[in-house]
Amino acid sequence: MTGTETRTAAGILTLTALRGIGPATAERLAERFSLLDAILGADPAKLRSVVSAAVAESLHEPTAIVNASEKAQRVLEEAARRGVRVLSIFDADYPAALRSLSDRPPILFVKGKLPVRRSVACIGTREPSEFGEIVSDRIVETLVGANWAIVSGLAIGVDTLSHQAALRHGGQTVAVMAGGLDSVYPKQNAKLADEILEKDGALVSEQPFGVPPSPRNLVQRDRLQSGLSIATFVMQTDIKGGSMHTVRFTIQQDRLLFAPVPQGRHAAEPKSQGILAMTQLSASRFADAARAEGDYRRILFERYNNRPVAVPLASKEDYASMLDLLETRLSGGEGQAGTARPSSPTQMSML
Repeated sequence: MTGTETRTAAGILTLTALRGIGPATAERLAERFSLLDAILGADPAKLRSVVSAAVAESLHEPTAIVNASEKAQRVLEEAARRGVRVLSIFDADYPAALRSLSDRPPILFVKGKLPVRRSVACIGTREPSEFGEIVSDRIVETLVGANWAIVSGLAIGVDTLSHQAALRHGGQTVAVMAGGLDSVYPKQNAKLADEILEKDGALVSEQPFGVPPSPRNLVQRDRLQSGLSIATFVMQTDIKGGSMHTVRFTIQQDRLLFAPVPQGRHAAEPKSQGILAMTQLSASRFADAARAEGDYRRILFERYNNRPVAVPLASKEDYASMLDLLETRLSGGEGQAGTARPSSPTQMSML
């Protein structure tokens, strides 16, 4: 086992099974040493340039590497039984969109078929109103019609609506899960997960089998939704909703951000207040409303200046420019949030 290449799934899984080594450190070790054997025989000073002195010492214990290798092999065997691919960051079929992230997961568990690049995240509140339900279906239908795959988190509410709309309109959809792929969360979406796989979609997670969808893992999942995508569409959310984690990751990752603008009575709904903040407030005022701190706050001020952070979609009249922005960004152009001019809100009270 110690002759295993570090850059393979087996190698990365072995490294992350060692005490004191997390995903980022495992990737650095794999970049520095081609074989697990090379780590065992490495000069302590060379190891300490990558890991702490305590971890460097533990890496020279042959039994530790052997035990970690056996654990990695058990994971791979279970993956094979479940029809799950285990991708290393160094594999050619690891999603290119994720590879560009600074906090990318070095291992990805995938069941089903991943789309090639043309993906957008569609997310929102777990308790959508009539507005959230309608815009989720209409926007997803438009995106699917333009050959975009829909990425979401399989949660109840807007996530479920987005996956279902993608399937109903003949599109491909990907569910990014916060726990291991051995268990669907929430359980009531187990049938939906099966349908996603049956219709050439995929289930994706960075978590090993047996890991539950803890609150921390749910937030970590959010960065993968936006990371896999060219853009994020927030269908409906409060300013303090969990969807704002994905909004933050979308902005930090320099992805496009879109949001349908609620009008009339829908604008007064609590679950619409996050959308109004994203589409109507300047970035500085949005930073205050969202309680943005640190790097997130800096990016909001520097990148958006006095513009709203999301491209507003006020009616179907805005769909053409929306699709143009997506294609521009996909081709490597600099389509930016806030550059689209929404149609007048009086033209249509619902998208």
